[in-house]
Amino acid sequence: MKSFFIIVVMILHLPLTFALNLELDTNKWQTVTYSKIPSNKITNVNNSLKVTVNSSSSALVFPFKKTTHIESLFIKARVEGDINYSGLEPGNEGADDFPLRVGLILKGENTLNFFQKALAPKWLVELDTLAKEKGGFDKIHSFIFYTTPPTFKSREHPLSSHFYESVAAPFKNSKIEYTTPLNLKDVIGIWMSADGDDTKSSFTVTIDKIEILESSSE
Repeated sequence: MKSFFIIVVMILHLPLTFALNLELDTNKWQTVTYSKIPSNKITNVNNSLKVTVNSSSSALVFPFKKTTHIESLFIKARVEGDINYSGLEPGNEGADDFPLRVGLILKGENTLNFFQKALAPKWLVELDTLAKEKGGFDKIHSFIFYTTPPTFKSREHPLSSHFYESVAAPFKNSKIEYTTPLNLKDVIGIWMSADGDDTKSSFTVTIDKIEILESSSE
């Protein structure tokens, strides 16, 4: 009988995990824009989210209601068209465009004061506003999906220490189905972007599914 109660106690203390499919309704995502750069066009097609890029760039944020411990991430998407790098290295100056970046926004203590907001880029002010109710943010751990491979495997973005980027996977036959194990605590939302402003490229990327495996452990 004693061993039975020990097993029960152990089971009760195991972290619970469950899969969560993020809603792809455009009304559930908040748009983050960049100063002096045209924004992408965002629409819903059936149950998918379609991003139309025309020499443009912007991001979408899906804020979580509470901080979340994420154990895995799954992405299913497809692209039509390509990025015109014109011989430049993808990710370098003048060619920092990729069909899809999907990032996890990590909770932190970074918030902008009045003077910092006056000097900060527009996207950072908008992100600060979204993250402030959770206490602030640390950085965005972003996964890059590409058509032409960059030379780096991972990096802190050269223009912003708020972004840590990992090269994830190529679009094969214009499609990706990608999953990766994670152990990221205190995630407060999902960041998703598509960029064609540097290279003056036009393409569409359609996101069919984003699924996270969420853990109840503290």
